[in-house]
Amino acid sequence: MAGSGSGGEVRAPIFNGNNYEFWSIKMRTIFRSHGLWDLVEKGLEWSDSKGADDSDEKKKEKEDSKGAGESGEQKIKRDVSSGSETEKLMKDAKALGLIQGAVSDEIFPRISHEETSKGAWDLLMQEFRGDKQVRSVKLQSLRREFEYTRMKDDESLSAYITKLFDVINQMRSYGEILPKERVVQKLLISLPSAYDSICSVIEHSRDLNEIEVQEVVASLKSFELRLDRHSENKTEKAFASLNVDDKPVKTGDQNNKQHKNWKSKGKKWENKTSDGTKTPCKHCGKLHFGECRFKGKPKCYNCDKFGHIAKDCYSKKSPQQVNFATQVEAAPTMFYAGNAVGAGITRDEEIWYLDSGCSNHMTGKEDLLVDINRNVTAKVEMGTGQLVDVTGKGTLVVENKVGKRYIKEIMLVPGLKDNLLSVGQMIEHGYYLVFGDHKVEIYNDSSHSNLVAKVQMRGNRSFPLKLQAEMHLAYITSVDQSTELWHRRFGHLNMSSLKLLKEQDMVVGLPEIKGIKEVCEGCVLGKQCREAFPREATTRALTPLELIHSDICGPMQTVTKAGNRFFLTFIDDCTRMCWVYFLRHKSEALTVFKKFKATVELQSGYKLKRMRSDRGENTLHWSLTVSVKM
Repeated sequence: MAGSGSGGEVRAPIFNGNNYEFWSIKMRTIFRSHGLWDLVEKGLEWSDSKGADDSDEKKKEKEDSKGAGESGEQKIKRDVSSGSETEKLMKDAKALGLIQGAVSDEIFPRISHEETSKGAWDLLMQEFRGDKQVRSVKLQSLRREFEYTRMKDDESLSAYITKLFDVINQMRSYGEILPKERVVQKLLISLPSAYDSICSVIEHSRDLNEIEVQEVVASLKSFELRLDRHSENKTEKAFASLNVDDKPVKTGDQNNKQHKNWKSKGKKWENKTSDGTKTPCKHCGKLHFGECRFKGKPKCYNCDKFGHIAKDCYSKKSPQQVNFATQVEAAPTMFYAGNAVGAGITRDEEIWYLDSGCSNHMTGKEDLLVDINRNVTAKVEMGTGQLVDVTGKGTLVVENKVGKRYIKEIMLVPGLKDNLLSVGQMIEHGYYLVFGDHKVEIYNDSSHSNLVAKVQMRGNRSFPLKLQAEMHLAYITSVDQSTELWHRRFGHLNMSSLKLLKEQDMVVGLPEIKGIKEVCEGCVLGKQCREAFPREATTRALTPLELIHSDICGPMQTVTKAGNRFFLTFIDDCTRMCWVYFLRHKSEALTVFKKFKATVELQSGYKLKRMRSDRGENTLHWSLTVSVKM
């Protein structure tokens, strides 16, 4: 049975209420392997012999009285029929057992009362698959997801293909099978710009109606491997052939890995390793015999010499600042940033500090980065406790002996004074960093055979790495020495005054002034005067309806309850009587005018003689029609 774990039987998947379509497909395969699917799909089909059992029993007595030969033949048929029905019942019970064993304890009570496999199967299908309308809604949602699915720039091809084919398989389970050419087209148009070249090759070299989906996927994966190799060899190897030659400054006792051996309590200290060889003195760090002459003398931690302490040291003191990193758990995306530069060190835009307390590469200088992605949203807590928004993520272009190299995924943090390289992010990118002996060595891999960079520790216990960034500047030169330009520069000064400025060398750089062929529109508009409006109209209508003023206003953003967006006004010039009509569309204006004309002429006894409008676009098309018909 399902779940028995025997080698020859298939283990049935457990259904817990999710992914019914996938579960049903697996169960159908198991039923077919046992020869039970027809029984689950169609149910038990009884033969006529079972329905006529009673008549057969009655006939049996008559047949026994008639003769043994005839009754024996019918008895064999009846036994065969009875055996076939028993076999069907056993198969149905086996199928029902498979279904019951393939559901969780939460689902089992829903089918516990079913006595046939078809009943249990149909009940689960009706509850979890839904009727035709429900399946149609789910299928429409899957279609929408299929159309809007796009591969993200930071998403791997395998993950995207898995997500896309998951949607396609769900659509297939709901009855919609997409043709292969549609799947191929979707693959090619939903990839980011990095795959444009391989997509163009496939589109121009192969027939999209004939090529298989597996061939397209294989070609895309091969191209992805090429992109990964290119990114590994050219993009992330930004530290090649780089070395900082700053001299190390010792800041205390060296940490020699030694084994401390005591012969017995109260006896002298023996500075030996486990194999018996001598190690440097723990006081002065040198190899010598006998007792160290610096034993018991104070050591200065500023100049690393014996005989005095740091506060009495005459050497130049180096104020230091402790490295720190803080985190705020309230922010969903929080990065760490610390200040790793001592107060006595001059900041340099080319210096990047290796920081183990920094979760990402960070810089506050936007001009160092290219291809900045402004969609990145995160927060960084500075050393002062201030939360600063990350305004983007870009790439640093570095120039070295090999050529141009690129360091990606650098956070742009406004207000960050120093450039930080995250040790953790470098390790994620495959680098190996070895700290010791006042320096850090950066290797390309775990073999420690390919040294990428060696950084010496400074006096403030920081590790500065100098990266010469390539500055990306765009120089635009535009020279326009036209007379019209200088006319505008001097506030539309007249030509005579401009020529006077040139003749007397009153303006440096002023070219030869030539006449402007075209009329300056700004001068015309700015220097003309507007005629005053008359206090009274020169002409005025003497009788009603002699002159009607009309205008259409709209469409309005707010619609009336009746759905109107325009209104039409009629104003009598003689009586100043005003009529307002609301319109749904501008095309209704002519019909409304006819009603208005008939109404006012009937009420007043006068005839409408003239119409006047502002001749705008709203009224022009129907006012012309009115003028013609009047």
